[in-house]
Amino acid sequence: MHALRAKAGLTLKELGLRSGISISALSKIENNQLSPTYEKVMALAFGLGVDIATLFADDGSRAVTGRRSVTRKGQGATYDTKNYTYELLCGDLAKKRLVPLLAIVKARDMKTFGTLQAHRGEEVFYILEGRVILHSEFYEPIELSAGDCVYLDSRMGHGCVAQSMEDAKIFWVCSSEEPVLDIVRSPEQESGR
Repeated sequence: MHALRAKAGLTLKELGLRSGISISALSKIENNQLSPTYEKVMALAFGLGVDIATLFADDGSRAVTGRRSVTRKGQGATYDTKNYTYELLCGDLAKKRLVPLLAIVKARDMKTFGTLQAHRGEEVFYILEGRVILHSEFYEPIELSAGDCVYLDSRMGHGCVAQSMEDAKIFWVCSSEEPVLDIVRSPEQESGR
């Protein structure tokens, strides 16, 4: 992230204002001392003015000339948070309106999970392995097993916790009416939460 910030000519303070993330948190993220949530990753992409895939890519300068992308099994860029481990699929495709992910659900209860997550857009996920409990702002928690699928409004607070001894695996796609860069809330909206 430091290289992207330097390329954009931004100080930590300026990136903080653009992304709505504190300077201390940004510093910890840059120094691999803090794993931000998916929503914070999206806010970073917005603040840096890059596609979310650029944050996961080794070299974000590659231009994509087509709308086809292939990720071989286990070859997506991985990103670890306290609740999920994400594998970004088709990360080399810029300016896409869908963010496909494989997610491993690590949290086992809502006390460990923390605050429900919300962001602009919609999402769908399909349980590949294990069982999860989906917690959401406007609905009672629901248990989902391998083969079950959920579609939801991402602005509604939501989060999954694993219900089995093993981590659950989900194919997860986040979308938006706007390009992926615009999925995050503006810094003004973030501070007004």
